Amino acid sequence: MTAIAKGIAWFVAARPKTLVASLSPVAVGVALAWRDVGEFSPLLACLCFVFAILMQVGANFANDYFDFIKGADDARTLGPKRAVASGFIASRSMLLAAYSALAVGFALGLVLMYLSGIGWPLLLVGVASVCCALLYTAGPFPLAYVGLGDFFVVLFFGLVATGVTHCVLVAQLGLHWEPSVWAGLAVGLMVNNLLVVNNHRDAEEDAACGKRTLVVRLGRRFGVFFYLAGSVLALAFCPWLETGLSWTVWLLPWAIFLGLKLHGARSRSDYAFLLGGSATLVLVYGAVAAAGIVMAVY
Repeated sequence: MTAIAKGIAWFVAARPKTLVASLSPVAVGVALAWRDVGEFSPLLACLCFVFAILMQVGANFANDYFDFIKGADDARTLGPKRAVASGFIASRSMLLAAYSALAVGFALGLVLMYLSGIGWPLLLVGVASVCCALLYTAGPFPLAYVGLGDFFVVLFFGLVATGVTHCVLVAQLGLHWEPSVWAGLAVGLMVNNLLVVNNHRDAEEDAACGKRTLVVRLGRRFGVFFYLAGSVLALAFCPWLETGLSWTVWLLPWAIFLGLKLHGARSRSDYAFLLGGSATLVLVYGAVAAAGIVMAVY
């Protein structure tokens, strides 16, 4: 394999479409900090973005490796070919890359801990982030295989990513942090729709290899309901309780359209469209939510 082909394989293995799941929560956290204190450290904001991306890329590499070990990628028919299962990247190289990305991310978290002055609570967040990135598909009780994947996506990509960014930027100025639970929950629910699309697509193969996602346990119809319910909660209920999110209500028709399309999805192209549409929606959501939160001050 040429160096260019190898580079493309690594780029695809990072699952770039899903990286919006790291960008939007941090963007909303930055906006919340600006709303509360009227300023933020660009350096710390950039470090938060890089930390979130490294954690997600590390998790994606780990998922590629451990799903291969568990046989979850052996018979994928509707989803993209995974790097290790397809032979594009050696399994040991993938595992090393996962550990490396998580290690660099954790080291960056230590820098954030020092610069923000938060101390050991942020250390606990870093340890938990690394552990869950690995335990999502690794270990005797991998989270994704026992139906807990959605819960941890909402928790870490929503409440934790948004809240920690918000906290770091406020604490660095020596001010008191007040979390915005509804903003974090809304972001987490929007991000989780990416996972719902993937689980809906892979339901048959997941069931065959013992990966008991919520869609496998409760059926594809539940997956459609879950997508629509998460969208309504994020785009209608949460804005009612967090006024800074009021602009995001206008994205609800887009989300409902995608949810209804999920009900009729059958082919690889259907799911590719849904994943791309959902990823774009998460990105737009982050921009609209951040702008709405900042403008709510004026």
